[in-house]
Amino acid sequence: MAISDRWPAILARSCLQKPSLLSAPLNLDVHLQEALSWIVRAGGCDGEGGIPAFYDLLRGRWAPSYPETTGYIVQTLLACAQGQARSRMQAFAIALADYLLRVRTAEGGVGHWKRLGEAVNPPIIFDTGQVIFGWLAAWRVTGEGRFLQAAERAGDWLVSVQSRSGAWQRYQHQDTVKVIDARVAWALLQLAEATSGRAHVDAARRNLDWVLEQQESNGWFRHASFLPGKDPFTHTIAYTAEGLLESGILLNETRYLKAAEMVARALLSLQHPDGSLSSTYDASWQPTARSSCLTGNCQMALLWLRFHGLSRDPAYLDAARRAITFVASVQNLQTPNPDIRGAIAGSYPMYGHYARFQYPNWAAKFFIDALLALKEADGNG
Repeated sequence: MAISDRWPAILARSCLQKPSLLSAPLNLDVHLQEALSWIVRAGGCDGEGGIPAFYDLLRGRWAPSYPETTGYIVQTLLACAQGQARSRMQAFAIALADYLLRVRTAEGGVGHWKRLGEAVNPPIIFDTGQVIFGWLAAWRVTGEGRFLQAAERAGDWLVSVQSRSGAWQRYQHQDTVKVIDARVAWALLQLAEATSGRAHVDAARRNLDWVLEQQESNGWFRHASFLPGKDPFTHTIAYTAEGLLESGILLNETRYLKAAEMVARALLSLQHPDGSLSSTYDASWQPTARSSCLTGNCQMALLWLRFHGLSRDPAYLDAARRAITFVASVQNLQTPNPDIRGAIAGSYPMYGHYARFQYPNWAAKFFIDALLALKEADGNG
């Protein structure tokens, strides 16, 4: 590796990176393969058995494994293994699901990633919900009951600690109640499909109804940010809308679908000419950041593609393609540095507010999901 491709030289070059001019049409397979390869490489970087939360470009090192995002990465890897007949990819995904079994808390959930010097973390609501997706995906592929049993135990714990309002007030990261738990409700509904657990359906409905109570008439959500008083990222806005959309489909509940579509329509009108969205928006849908949250772009592309599939509205497909093209244009495919080649940064520019100077594993996950969904929309899935 040349000196110019090592830290800290790569830090300066990444901060100055401009979107590349992509050939038309976008070569989805190249970008997909590079992002997948980065996730696989990341899986061997911390020795814990999961996927490190992110690569820290500023410090030139990997974060510890992150159970939450490892959970829904299992889903993505198994989708790729099935679609591309990659037995090694499937084996890797199942090994990650086994890792998640090892890091469970006494309650059956999972906590946030463990930082240096910390004791075992308590379980977190959102993190546990995302791991359920991974265990269910592993169970569907292998038929091994240990994964389904782990998912069911985690779901039972989520039901047991839910507040009467439908929100989860306790066991929240940074002690902040959040509407992104709509994605936990979606996980509970998937679990109920596998187990016929009525309590899981009821808990999901209670949460989704509470989420609807937090939505303003223009589609914006209260409690959508990680901390009180902060404007939400497109990342958390999309989490919330996705949970409502997918839950609405499973329950055949138009109220949830309409709430999600309000978000999809609002952000459709706010997409920049280059395909990007601003990182954060206030209650009037005014952008409050100059940077773009790349994960949020990918998630919104997924949401738009889902609504395109439901409505056949070409505006959704066009917006999704433009968002994905923008993210692909800042994916570094030139550097031989294995820590960042194929990764997706937290923000564009790199010094933006969201995951500043980091390459989060979930950014690559949602980029892969968006690429797969676009391929399907184009008839190439």
